[in-house]
Amino acid sequence: MFTDPILLLTYKRPKTTRIILKKILSINPKRIYVFQDGPKKKFTETDKTLYIKTSNLIKKAQTNNKKNTIIFKRFKYNVGQKFIAKKILDVVFKKEKKIIFLEDDTYPDKSFFYFCSQMLKKFEYDKDIYHISGCNLFYGVYKKKINKQKIFLSKYPQFWGWATWKNKWNRYYRPEIKDWKKNKKKFLKERVIDPDEYRFFDFYISKNSEGKHIGWDIPWIYKLILMNKKTILPQKNLIKNIGFNFDPSGKGARKFRNLKISSFKYTENINANIFDNIEYDKYLRSSFYHRKNIFVLIIKKFQKIIKNF
Repeated sequence: MFTDPILLLTYKRPKTTRIILKKILSINPKRIYVFQDGPKKKFTETDKTLYIKTSNLIKKAQTNNKKNTIIFKRFKYNVGQKFIAKKILDVVFKKEKKIIFLEDDTYPDKSFFYFCSQMLKKFEYDKDIYHISGCNLFYGVYKKKINKQKIFLSKYPQFWGWATWKNKWNRYYRPEIKDWKKNKKKFLKERVIDPDEYRFFDFYISKNSEGKHIGWDIPWIYKLILMNKKTILPQKNLIKNIGFNFDPSGKGARKFRNLKISSFKYTENINANIFDNIEYDKYLRSSFYHRKNIFVLIIKKFQKIIKNF
C-alpha cells in the first residue's frame, strides 16, 4: 500500500477526473483527499451537469473502494482560484505533514508517486528544497534528457504534479502578496536574469499585490524565488496535461500539449551532490517565465500579417 497522502483538486471535468482518479487508485493509496470547489453563481446548465457528474463519480469511488480511504470535501460556495490552495491545504495539513498534489487535468506516470515519496523523505529536513515537481517540460517537449543529472534543482516551482511539506508551505505561503512594495527592488534586481523575465514577474506579482490576479500559484513562486528556495525535478518528465484534450476552450501553450511521459527509477545513492540545472532554468525562462516587450509583439504581429497578405 502507498502510504503518503495524495490530494486531487477537481471541479467540473468528470472525464479527466475519472482518468486521473483511476491512475491514483492503481497504486493502492492509503489516503486520498479529493476537493471540489463550490459552483459559481453564473453556471450554465452544462456547467451544472458537469459539476454534478464530477461529484457523483467521486462519491461512487468512495463507495466502491473500501480498502482506500477517500476523503471528499465539496465546498458549498465558490472559493475561487486565488484562495483555493490555501483553503484545501489548511484542511489537509491539520492531519498530514506532507502532500502529493494533482489536479483534474494532470495525468501522471505511475512512477511519479514513488518519485515524490522518495523526495519527500530524502529532503524533508533540507533547508533549501521546498518544492518537488514531476513535470520536466524540456524532456516532455523534446523527448530527451537535458543533461546527465538524474535529479536536479531549479529556481522555478512547477505545478503539473507536485509535492511539498506542511512546515515549508506554512512558512511562506500567503495567497495575497502584501510585501511586494518592500521586496520589489531586491526581487527584480537580484533574482531576475533578463528583461523578459523581469516583465513577467513585475506584471504578475504586481497584479496579485493589487488584488487583480486570481491564480494561487504566483505567491508561492514569488516567495520561493525571493528566499532562494529550490524545486527538485527528475531528468525525465512524469506528468502531462490532458485537460486540453477534453476542454476545447483551453488556452495553454501548444508546445506543452502532448508531452512525452516516462518512468523514473530512483536509487538511494544517486546524486549525492545535487545542484542547480542552469540549462533547464534557461529553457523555462525562454519558454514559460517570460513576457515579451509590447513593441516587439506588435512588430511580430505586423510581420505575420504582411507575410500572410
